[in-house]
Amino acid sequence: MSKRTLSSISRSAESRPVKLRILDKEVQLACKVGEEDELSKAAEYIDRAMADLKARNSTSSIEKIAIVAAINTAAELMKSRSKKSGDNSEVTDRLVAMNSKLEDLLKENTEPA
Repeated sequence: MSKRTLSSISRSAESRPVKLRILDKEVQLACKVGEEDELSKAAEYIDRAMADLKARNSTSSIEKIAIVAAINTAAELMKSRSKKSGDNSEVTDRLVAMNSKLEDLLKENTEPA
């Protein structure tokens, strides 16, 4: 049996597919057994964040909304980590700046020409 086949078998034994709903679209992801609740909570958080962005920028594409939600979430995570460790302020500052630029771009795309 090849390495790839062994790897595929061990991965399937450790994870299972979980169906999630993000912005009324069903997404199926592999999830480690026992971590389904955490994944569901994370999906609910992202769903709320994307729904909020979509409500504020209704003409933006789903891809742009997903990117901004991802950057916002990463910025929040980095900010939280930097408060705990105090050494990630540069990364947090860059993420906050990128988030601001992305939100400005979304606003530009929704304003009438």
